[in-house]
Amino acid sequence: MAPGRQAGGSGTTVVDAINRIFSEALSTASIEALARLCLREMEAVTGASYSFMGEVNEATGRLDSLAISDRAWSVFIDGDARFPAPPAGFAIKGFFDRVLNEGRSLIVNDPASHPDSQGVPNRHPALDNFLGVPLKSGERTIGMVGLGNRPGGFGATEREAVEAMAPAVLQALTNKRADEALRDSERRLQTLIEGIPQMVWRAVDGGQVTWISPQWTAYTGQSQDEARGHGWLECVHPDDRAGGTFLWEQAVVSGRLEMDGRMRRADGVYRWFQVRATPVRDAAGRIVEWLGTSTDIDDLRRLQHGQQLLVAELQHRVRNILAVVRSVFTRTVEGGRSIEEVADHFTGRLDALARTQIMMTQSPTGYVDLEDLIRDELLSVREDDDSAITVEGPDIALPAHAAESLGLAVHELVTNAVKFGALSSPAGKVRISWRVNSHCGGVRTLNLTWSEQGVPAVPVAPIRQGFGVELIEEALPYRLGAETRIEFLGGGIRCAIALPLRDGDVGTVT
Repeated sequence: MAPGRQAGGSGTTVVDAINRIFSEALSTASIEALARLCLREMEAVTGASYSFMGEVNEATGRLDSLAISDRAWSVFIDGDARFPAPPAGFAIKGFFDRVLNEGRSLIVNDPASHPDSQGVPNRHPALDNFLGVPLKSGERTIGMVGLGNRPGGFGATEREAVEAMAPAVLQALTNKRADEALRDSERRLQTLIEGIPQMVWRAVDGGQVTWISPQWTAYTGQSQDEARGHGWLECVHPDDRAGGTFLWEQAVVSGRLEMDGRMRRADGVYRWFQVRATPVRDAAGRIVEWLGTSTDIDDLRRLQHGQQLLVAELQHRVRNILAVVRSVFTRTVEGGRSIEEVADHFTGRLDALARTQIMMTQSPTGYVDLEDLIRDELLSVREDDDSAITVEGPDIALPAHAAESLGLAVHELVTNAVKFGALSSPAGKVRISWRVNSHCGGVRTLNLTWSEQGVPAVPVAPIRQGFGVELIEEALPYRLGAETRIEFLGGGIRCAIALPLRDGDVGTVT
């Protein structure tokens, strides 16, 4: 039958039906809705009372319904109780088996006497006649259309009409599936783009933006239209614009774009962003556009800068501590002492330095609490809750350079007191106190005093100046600008240290 002719006495031609299917295909809500449209047109062309369309499930080998026509639902038993979706998982047998396995159309006008008859499923009306037409993709049968109960039965005219419509139906379904897959992909891509922290954008050569993700507007306050072309440059730090423009010019030659720059947030704050883009090329290798991302790296840059400062500070501290160790060693081995005595003194001084370093590393601020420093030195040789020892003064946290030198000085005073001074005698007492004095012009001074009482013999100033005296009288003034004084009085030593405090010399220990 020619496609333009009517079939089955209907006023609908095959061409009219195909045109309606293609014109309405993409506007239908779903694959099922499109399949119902196709079935409605086939019923109109053939005069069938109801129809069904299914496809073979390659995973299960069974037949899944694509759609059951509106007429079919109305003639089913309890037709108002529709399934949430067309039923699936039918065993391929009977008339369906003949159509699908042979890949040929089948007309049955006397189903009851046909050798392939399997009866009808539950809730299905009586079957007076049947027309089955395969849906083919190339030589492979992938599904079928089944029509039933045409008054007077089906003939070659109806079969040829449905066979003429079948390729168009299959093409419409294929297009619809591709369209749905594309829309689903676009939705997923849009969800992904809107969910990632980076800004995503498209541009052509020279950095002319054609599209930018919603994150841009949320961050900069600039609309999509304002950002298009070179409008996005308004949000770039003025000092970074020329460099960004130059790198875009170079990207056309190099085929890559990598740059860091500052972009203005909606509240006017600039933050650093890492910009990366990849070219999209046509078949001839020409760049047709760029796909890129802009990632906020401001926090990372701050961390990296902080790490660089920490490394520099660590290197400075290592150099300083090595210099101190070298000086301690040199002064310790002088004087012709025995190797055992040298080892004892050197070990004690290294331990004092180590205790100070540990206290610095345990404090997040890098400052050392003065009272903790003093009590640690006392604990290294004697219990600091001894009634012979008094430690008092306000909370003072010292930076590393001051703590190292003061720690060594306190160690020398403690060692001397244990061996020769107040802590070597049951009647001896030591009082360690400090205060901070403010002077004219805002200058502040830490005044630390070490005083001993109860030493039996009247101390005599040593003939040879030892490391401890040299450290207090020479090293502290040289390194810290301190004023120091050691007095060998009756009853014990008195040491006074006046340390000027610069801005930042006193911090907090947490």
